[in-house]
Amino acid sequence: MRKDECYRLGHIVKTHGLKGAVTIELDVDYPEEYDEMESVFLEQSGNLIPFFIEHISINGNRGLIQFEDINTIQLAKSIVGSSMFLPTSLLPSLNKGEYFYHDLVGFDVFDGQNHLGKIDSIFQPSSQYLAAVFYKDQELLIPIEDAIFKNVDLIKKEAHISLPEGFMQIYFSDEN
Repeated sequence: MRKDECYRLGHIVKTHGLKGAVTIELDVDYPEEYDEMESVFLEQSGNLIPFFIEHISINGNRGLIQFEDINTIQLAKSIVGSSMFLPTSLLPSLNKGEYFYHDLVGFDVFDGQNHLGKIDSIFQPSSQYLAAVFYKDQELLIPIEDAIFKNVDLIKKEAHISLPEGFMQIYFSDEN
């Protein structure tokens, strides 16, 4: 499986117990929809490797997984930090005009008439998703929320935004 045919589901946070279980964090809108997964792909050394799930329980955006053949804490430690992926074919269908945040990568971003650049990647360091855009050789992290992302044109691959007053000054002040 190639990474461009998948979406990032989340990552393995830490080990849990002594028998190889791991704690996971899911980066999806509806984590409860993943409580019956049978397998995931883990990124290891740049490759996606299938791992089969023996048992899974989801609670909010966290969960516990016991993978087949991962039955010691040493084996579990070897996968901590790995990103988890699923094929994009498993994504739920969307209504017209809806999109997944990862679909925004590569979109041109405009603040009014000002072209800021293309979305390079999407981050979720906390509960807020951020779009990374390189503008004047500096990375801007723009919150993805309705108050800022006013119009997303899926056909033209454009995101029209309205940044809060002073936003650009934070990035381009003389102190930075």
